[in-house]
Amino acid sequence: MVVDVALAAGVLALGVLVALGDRWSLVFAVLLPTPLAVRRLRPVGCAAIVLLVAFTQWLVIPDAGLLASDLAVLVAIHAATAYGPAWAGRMTLAAGLLGAVLGGVRWPLRPNASSLQHVLLALVLGSTVVTAWALGTVRRARRERTRLMEADRDHRARLAVSQERARIAREMHDVVAHSLAVMVAQANGGLFAAEASPQVARDSLATIGDTGRRALGEMRRLLEVLREDQDGVLSPAPQPGIADIAPLVDQVRSSGLDVELCLDTHGPQVEPGLGLVVYRIVQEGLTNVLKHAGPGARARVAVRGDRTVLEIVVHDDGRGTVPSGCVGHGLVGMRERVAAYGGTVSLGPRPGGGYLVHARIPVPL
Repeated sequence: MVVDVALAAGVLALGVLVALGDRWSLVFAVLLPTPLAVRRLRPVGCAAIVLLVAFTQWLVIPDAGLLASDLAVLVAIHAATAYGPAWAGRMTLAAGLLGAVLGGVRWPLRPNASSLQHVLLALVLGSTVVTAWALGTVRRARRERTRLMEADRDHRARLAVSQERARIAREMHDVVAHSLAVMVAQANGGLFAAEASPQVARDSLATIGDTGRRALGEMRRLLEVLREDQDGVLSPAPQPGIADIAPLVDQVRSSGLDVELCLDTHGPQVEPGLGLVVYRIVQEGLTNVLKHAGPGARARVAVRGDRTVLEIVVHDDGRGTVPSGCVGHGLVGMRERVAAYGGTVSLGPRPGGGYLVHARIPVPL
């Protein structure tokens, strides 16, 4: 607003200085630039008033010729094109070109001016109008590009927040769900064995305590990884990987589930991110066996791989399956983790009973 008012005042002062001594020229020197004070706030109204006043000037004082304040016409055309709707730019361009033709007809004021001089003047006036319109179009395109860039930036920010929330949800689910499943299985076993074998009950309670402490430690480690320090550098705390699958299986065995493990990987050690994906898939598969397979179930875990692909299989022979139509956070997180590395995962009941998790993940070169 300050810039627009200053521009209007500058054009007004220039017009008044040039028009001193002529009453009508002074009137139009004031009327033409005044609407420029709101050229960006009300671009269409500003252009309409300026063009109407300019046409009135052409009718009332044709012998005065061009005034210095007629610069307001070009500024108004630019403002309507740059800040108004698209149709306003086209309309002001047409009106400006019409004014250029009218000016060429009435001016120059020399009595012996030839037709060529009138045509040349009309072309010069028309070129200034087209220049103002073109500059306004460029300005409008830049504003639109800036708006699209800001919208894209906001969209990327929202997407990043959503992805980070999903990542945190996956990690929290994998840590909490598995540990709770082991603790529930141990608590149920200890409850049934309390009267017949107090030692088994004590062992179950000890396992529950150990599992809870491990879960608490892993939760703290997870929070350290997710939290940035003051310098914006992530904590280097290690995440579990393929080497931690054997201890994980031992933990599940301690809860009473019969688990067979087959680790057969060749080639260089996989990157930590991919190792974490493999660990979480096995962890989620065993958690689902504990929750849904039922008593007496047996499970098998196989991790095979070479330099090109990793294959993870977790299946059981239990009677239970994941409830139909129920897709938990763990299964969704499993698919998201595998998809992030360009792999595939199949989930579903096995023929004859039980449940199968089968994932194939290409190894990054």
